[in-house]
Amino acid sequence: MKNTILLALLGLIFVGLLSCKEDSPSANSKEELEAKLKEEVLDNKLISISYCLVKNDKILHSGAVGFADKDIKKLATDNTRYLVASVSKTITAVAAMKLVEQSLVGLDDDINLHLPFTVRNPSFPDDKITLRMLLSHTSSISDKFQESLVLDCYGTDCSMTLDQYFKAVFLSTGEYFSSDNFSKKEPGSAEDYSNLGSALVGYLVERITKMPFDVYCKNNIFTPLEMSKTEWRLANTPLSELAIPYSDEITSPNPHYTFPDYPNGGLRTTALDLSKFLRMVILNGKLNDTQVLSSATMTIMKTLQFGSSEQCLSFYYDTTNGRRVLGHSGGEKGVTAEMYYDTKTNVGVIVFSNEEDAKLDNILSLLFSYGEKQ
Repeated sequence: MKNTILLALLGLIFVGLLSCKEDSPSANSKEELEAKLKEEVLDNKLISISYCLVKNDKILHSGAVGFADKDIKKLATDNTRYLVASVSKTITAVAAMKLVEQSLVGLDDDINLHLPFTVRNPSFPDDKITLRMLLSHTSSISDKFQESLVLDCYGTDCSMTLDQYFKAVFLSTGEYFSSDNFSKKEPGSAEDYSNLGSALVGYLVERITKMPFDVYCKNNIFTPLEMSKTEWRLANTPLSELAIPYSDEITSPNPHYTFPDYPNGGLRTTALDLSKFLRMVILNGKLNDTQVLSSATMTIMKTLQFGSSEQCLSFYYDTTNGRRVLGHSGGEKGVTAEMYYDTKTNVGVIVFSNEEDAKLDNILSLLFSYGEKQ
């Protein structure tokens, strides 16, 4: 009787596994892949996607479906620029880790060593906040108050500098100062995703290098990797190459917007351009002859922090259709972005869409499954 029950249970598990496998989208040829991607775009009523599939140092496939500008029926391509929201944080993290590598800042230093004002959680005034905490979202710096503010600038780069913004946030006399800029958790004790903390990383880079953050990234990441269509500044980005972000929240005649804390989500790039960055990450800091970070530093970035099962330094582990991947996603008004790679196969996927909360899981799975067969 026990054997019969056991066999029955095993049978159910086997059927369940088969069912999961069948439910996971896949494609066996480039033609089938493109057809299924188009189906996903139509089924989910997406305005557009732009994508790139890589493995190690190679691009396996790239393309786009839908419209970068639906009003004039302008098609998206793999060279269309999109706002990539929080995927930007991985660039900011790499910029900071270059300084760690040069011993200009320590991961576990008190960040106040590099700031013109003091940043301490008032509930824990004796506890330092470190770069490691900022990069792993355990700093206790909270978005609670900042999320109530409307600071977006439409059609132009915000005139407020990072220096002006953070003084407004952390000085007691500042316009954006609030006790809610910190949680009640001890620094280093709990994960609390913080856009404010991530932008502060960019400001630290600016303070330490004595160079505007966007310029530092261009000189030390974008130009070396030949990412010629990647910009933090809207002023440096041809509007004709930008996908329109579509959202009911956007009512401005010029829908392209920026924000003063831009290192946490203000990057604009193409799927092809960002693939160079992703391939560098996959290959532990080097793409072709360009060494952005050492292998040892990239290993630290990919290491789980503070006992977390997901969070590394900016990068984190996620699961898409049963596949465990490392990377980052992003979402803002009118945009959704995904950038992940499978650490077992070194297959990486980038997908952008020009609307928020776009359903991209099946698209990611299709690209991953095709890439694993190549």
